[in-house]
Amino acid sequence: MSTHSTIIVEDVGPARRRLEKMVKNHPSLHLVDSLKNGEEAIERIPLSNPEILLMDIQLKDKTAFEVLDQLHGRINSKIIFTTAYDQYAIQAFEVEAVDYLLKPFDEERFNGAIQKVIKREKQIPEQAILALLERQLHRKNALIIVPEGNKQHLFGENDILYITSEKYYVNIITSSQKKLVRITLKKLVTLLPPPFLRINKSTIINLHQVNQVEYHKQSSKVLMKDGMEFFTTATYNGNLRNLG
Repeated sequence: MSTHSTIIVEDVGPARRRLEKMVKNHPSLHLVDSLKNGEEAIERIPLSNPEILLMDIQLKDKTAFEVLDQLHGRINSKIIFTTAYDQYAIQAFEVEAVDYLLKPFDEERFNGAIQKVIKREKQIPEQAILALLERQLHRKNALIIVPEGNKQHLFGENDILYITSEKYYVNIITSSQKKLVRITLKKLVTLLPPPFLRINKSTIINLHQVNQVEYHKQSSKVLMKDGMEFFTTATYNGNLRNLG
């Protein structure tokens, strides 16, 4: 039986030794290295380019995401995160982690994650990670998924202020960032649930982020909570007026 080369990155001694035992007990795994911090990981992981990386997220010197950023293009390992925190689920999703093991996890849960790698059953989004995301964002801030090729961008519904088009791209404006995504506004509007509303050829607004609307016969003025102003066109003016 072929084995899958595996490296552990874990800075807590007891947790690292427990993972080492699980790897050694698994007939399909071969432990190549067991590392204690981010600097060791950056230096030694590329030397063997393992098939599987078991990584704690909060290391003493770096986060796992900082390590992966520095290793970008130098490895093609499948990543399984092992962590006591669920708030990193979105970042885990974005780096296409195969699974997200929340500590404390047992050997059965560990073996299940390894089986996904062996059978090449990586899903986008992976159900375990998606469940964490939905719990993290909760119903009050529902999950919005925007596809872009083989990637998916995730946003909280309440975090998106408005979206504007830029040829074959859209700018998704949130309270903290401006994200350029290659998708047409026409396609995006079919994917977005209420409270998102298209008000002109190049703009979708989040109605929860509207501060004031001035209704006019042919064109209405929309004032957003961040101070941005938009005007409806005759084609879409009815969409806004029908809300009342």
